[in-house]
Amino acid sequence: MKKNILFIVSAALLFVACRKEADYVPYVGESSKLAYSNYTEQFQYLWKCLSTSYVFWDVDTVDWDATYDRLLPQFEALDAKYADSGYVRTAELQALYTSMLGSMRDHHMTVYVKNLHPEVTEIFPYVQVWPGNAEVESRDYYIESRGDAQKALKAFLGNIGNHYTIAVHDSASASIPELGGAVVYYHYCLIILSDGRKVPYLWQSMAAITPVMRDMVGSPAQQLIDKWLRAITDTPRNQLAGIILDNRVNRGGYQDDLDYLVGPFLNERVNVFQTRYKEGPGRLEHSAWAPYYIEPNQQYHRDITGEGIPYVVLCDILSVSMGEIEPTVIQSVFPTSHIIGERTFGGTGPLQPNAVDLNYGAPFGDIDIYDHYVYTSTFESRIGGRVCEGEGLIPDEQVLRKDHGGSYKPQLDAALQYIQNH
Repeated sequence: MKKNILFIVSAALLFVACRKEADYVPYVGESSKLAYSNYTEQFQYLWKCLSTSYVFWDVDTVDWDATYDRLLPQFEALDAKYADSGYVRTAELQALYTSMLGSMRDHHMTVYVKNLHPEVTEIFPYVQVWPGNAEVESRDYYIESRGDAQKALKAFLGNIGNHYTIAVHDSASASIPELGGAVVYYHYCLIILSDGRKVPYLWQSMAAITPVMRDMVGSPAQQLIDKWLRAITDTPRNQLAGIILDNRVNRGGYQDDLDYLVGPFLNERVNVFQTRYKEGPGRLEHSAWAPYYIEPNQQYHRDITGEGIPYVVLCDILSVSMGEIEPTVIQSVFPTSHIIGERTFGGTGPLQPNAVDLNYGAPFGDIDIYDHYVYTSTFESRIGGRVCEGEGLIPDEQVLRKDHGGSYKPQLDAALQYIQNH
C-alpha cells in the first residue's frame, strides 16, 4: 500500500564500543549507499538500519539488543569459515537471518540478502525472510498458498449460480497501472433469498476500487462496481436484506477505497483510522498520530445503520493490508456490521515505497546494487485505538475452511444465514 494506495552518507561503517555500533545514526534515505565487506559488517549494518527505521518498536516484543549480542559471534564465525574454506553455504546464512528477523511484528516485512561468498555450485545464493508468512503458515487453520487459494476462490465464484439463486452475476478485470499493471478481478452478484429479498455481493482480488472509479469510467469493472453500489442504495428497504463484501484472498491496495466501502453509508465523517511514522532515528521517535477521515459519499448514499441493514464482510487468513483494514474499519464504524471467516493476515502497516528520503521508515536497499533489500512498513496504523500489526482482525463469527475440506461455500452460507436471521 502506498499513500492514497492505502499506507547516510556514502561511507564505510565504523563500529565502536562493546557493541561495535556505528558511531552515528545513518539517515535511512542514504542508508543503502553504505558499504560492507564481510558477513559481520553486513549483519551490523542491517541491524543498525532496522534499529533506526523500523516503525513497530513500540509494539514488537523482539529484544533487538539481545538479538545483536546473540548473533554477532555467529556472523563472525561465518567470516572465519569463509577465510578457511573460501565460501559460506547460503543455508547457513539463511538460518542466521531467520533467527534475527523471523519473529518481527511487521507482517509486510520481507528481507532479501545476497550471500557475499557462496559455494560456486549454488544456483540461488540469496536469503529471504518473510516473518509474516512464516507466522501465518504456523497457524493451525492455514491450508494452502495464496496462488492456489485465489484460483480456488475464483473457481467457486465463477460457479456461484450453481449454489444460490442469482438475479445478476457479472465478472470483470482491470489492469491497474499504479500497481505495476497488476490485474485485479471483480465479481458482482445479486443474490435472491428464499423470501425474494436481495443481497448485493462484491468480491475483488485486491482493494482497487479507487483507480477504476476514478480513471476507468465506462469500463466493465467500473460498471460492475457501480451496479453493486446502486443495488445497495436504490433497492427498496423491504427488498434489501443485506450487503456482502467479500475480502477473502484480498492482497490489499488503496486506502481511498474506504470512500466507496464506508463513505456511502455515513451521515457524517468519521475517524477511526490513524497512522504515524518514524520522524527520528530513535526507536520510539514517532510522529503524532494522523487521523484519516472518511467522508460521506455524495454520489452513493444509504443510511444502513438507521435502517438496520446488515453489512457482512467475509475475510480469511489471506486477507492482508487494505484487505483486512477495510473489514476492521467497517466493524468499528457500523453497528449492523458482521465479520465472518478467519483471523486475517496481520499486515496493517501502510507502505509508501518512495518515502525513504522523506522519513525514517520505509523500504530501503537494492538487491542487485547493494546486495540487500528490506521491504518494511512506512507507517504504523491503529483502528479503533488498536494496533493490529502481526495479529490481524478477529472475525465476529469464525468459519474455518479447514473445517470444511477447504471449501469456500460455508463462509458464504454463514453470511447469507446471518442476513436471513437479521
